[in-house]
Amino acid sequence: MLNQIRQNPLLLTDSYNLSHTRLKCNVDWEVSHLYNRSQGMILYGLRETIANLLSIRITEEHIREAERGAAMQGLKFPSELFERVVNECNGYAPIAVESLPEGTWCPAGTPFAQVYNTKTGFGELVTWWEGVFMHAYFPSGCATEAFRMRRYLEQKQRQYGYDDSFFWKLHSFGFRGHRSLEDAYWAGTAWNLALQGTDDFHTTLHTPNALIGSISALAHKVTQQFDDELDCFRHAIDATAQAGEKVVALVIDTYDANRVIREYLPELGARARERGVRIVLRPDSGDVLRQAIDIYEAARGHGLLDVVGVIIGEGMNFERVRQYDEQLEQEGVPISFVSYGVGAGFYQNVSRDTLGWAMKTAFSNGKDRMKFSMVELKRSLPGKIKPVLVRGELTVEAADESELEGLYETVYRHDGDGEPALLPAGPDHWAAVRERMRKQTAEQQNVRLSAEIERKIRRFADLYLQTEEKKERG
Repeated sequence: MLNQIRQNPLLLTDSYNLSHTRLKCNVDWEVSHLYNRSQGMILYGLRETIANLLSIRITEEHIREAERGAAMQGLKFPSELFERVVNECNGYAPIAVESLPEGTWCPAGTPFAQVYNTKTGFGELVTWWEGVFMHAYFPSGCATEAFRMRRYLEQKQRQYGYDDSFFWKLHSFGFRGHRSLEDAYWAGTAWNLALQGTDDFHTTLHTPNALIGSISALAHKVTQQFDDELDCFRHAIDATAQAGEKVVALVIDTYDANRVIREYLPELGARARERGVRIVLRPDSGDVLRQAIDIYEAARGHGLLDVVGVIIGEGMNFERVRQYDEQLEQEGVPISFVSYGVGAGFYQNVSRDTLGWAMKTAFSNGKDRMKFSMVELKRSLPGKIKPVLVRGELTVEAADESELEGLYETVYRHDGDGEPALLPAGPDHWAAVRERMRKQTAEQQNVRLSAEIERKIRRFADLYLQTEEKKERG
């Protein structure tokens, strides 16, 4: 069903857009910006979203299908607009989409992308696919969370002098919790940008250059197959060694986690050392952190710290990772002893509002425009712009304000003839995003505006205040 919808790009819009061509007084030229209004973020997923959408050639059949859909809602479809796309533009939207390079840290308030039409009379196409553009909030939100988790690991590594094996501390358990394979794709590839441990097997196809890995592990279904739980653990250690692998995770709560810790651990640790295997115990119910601390104490008491570890995967998110690590530090347990499997807690709270994504008009009906809201967070920027670096800070200038090199790259452009120009979005692009993201400092919290942009905003403010005064006098 989803693929069927995607085959007709004209349907991928909000129904109110069907009326805007006739409700507007002028659709000659328009410019809009996409913003993360509320939080800084790592930009990711927009280029591929645009490529998948705008590479579809619009046909007469698409228009007829859209007309039938509009009739079902009691609306009139703007067929004339898209007939022009088919007849004058070879079936491709005559617009340009510019964005910051993906993997860039975008401080709050950054117009990270700019969209405008390239042929007169097609201004309404600038925002026709606004809803689809907004969907890239999810990969960007996931990439931002992965970036923050990586920064946390780096800080702890410096603090305690751990080697690079410490970066395997966080592991993705998220695959089964996703609403769709599309979400799983975006979250899994975003995780791989910054983190290394993952059970998202499908990402090996999408991120072939990633530094990722996983380990063999028991599930409850495996333990339940054995009449004796201890025999299961013994077999798991032996089978891991025979396979030539070095680590196996043992889930310990199928029956009695405390018995495993008190009674089985000494034998299992000795067996693991004998076989050249490290065992990672996974408490999965009850007070899992207390069990992790008890495992540490038992392993230390029997001289098994070199072959025993812990992974906790119960209800984990980044906030809980930090809370648990803080408690481990207070208990004197090295945080390198405990790893975490982060499932739905990685992505379940990522919504469009998390980063404050929005698309707003900047030029229309022959003039610069802006949304001058009473809430400053919701204001947009007027006119065509270019982001630049000024003394190391991301700054927004008017498009023709200075000779500084703009940071936007054109990810899609079609001028009305032939095929559109599209930047590729495959494994090589993903690798470039990863390398760029690793260099980001995230120190700048809010985007900086140039003096010219500030002047334009003041002009709009003055105009608004004058209008209000006239209303009061009238």
